[in-house]
Amino acid sequence: MTKIILAGGFGKLGQAIQNGLVNTDYEIVGILSGKNHESDFPVWTSVEDITVSADIFLDVSTPASVYDNALWAIKNNMAVVIGATGLQDDQIKSLQNLATKGVLIVPNFSLSAVLLMQFSQLAAKYFADVEIVEAHNPKKVDSPSGTAVQTAKLIAESRVDAPQQTQVGQARGQQIDDVPVHAMRLPGYIAQQTVYFGGNDEQLTLSQSTTSRSAFVPGVLLALDGVKKIDGLVIGLDHVL
Repeated sequence: MTKIILAGGFGKLGQAIQNGLVNTDYEIVGILSGKNHESDFPVWTSVEDITVSADIFLDVSTPASVYDNALWAIKNNMAVVIGATGLQDDQIKSLQNLATKGVLIVPNFSLSAVLLMQFSQLAAKYFADVEIVEAHNPKKVDSPSGTAVQTAKLIAESRVDAPQQTQVGQARGQQIDDVPVHAMRLPGYIAQQTVYFGGNDEQLTLSQSTTSRSAFVPGVLLALDGVKKIDGLVIGLDHVL
């Protein structure tokens, strides 16, 4: 059995992961949480309190804690899967330099979201003008989402021509590598993203949505399998598919 420490295990995604790892080759040996919870697993509120070792540190906690958690896991010789968003570019560079085992940053565990990013990369070669609209539940801390940020960066890498659309006006979204990104936070949504491409007298719209956190579990399992096979830090579930 591969031993897992799960950070953020009592959030909605964390609870879906707890259920999803039952009857698999992965064993949760403890949960790191901001608050104490009744659990069948050991629960710690600080990494300094962790008393067991593990093979993989799986983090689906919050942007505020993810970087320090990853530093601790690397120091303690664990592979790391990061599903929490909010890491800054300089923090990612630091983790990349420190990594001794695989570190896999996953902006989105949804397979449909991974495919949407891949399709967007392909489309960006032919349609330079593009905007992203994403919607999540109101409790999501970061805005725009890590998925939207990564999608914008991948689009920018794939563009052949420079975009032409205007960037003037308060409602034009946050500019990420010359891609306007618009974030909505509304009740009733789990995760949804639409990428709009515009060209000469034609439009292309790519969209995906997730209606339950259980949809993320197959991607989590792929990430856990994949992080054991990589060296250093990589970003995106597509690297281990």
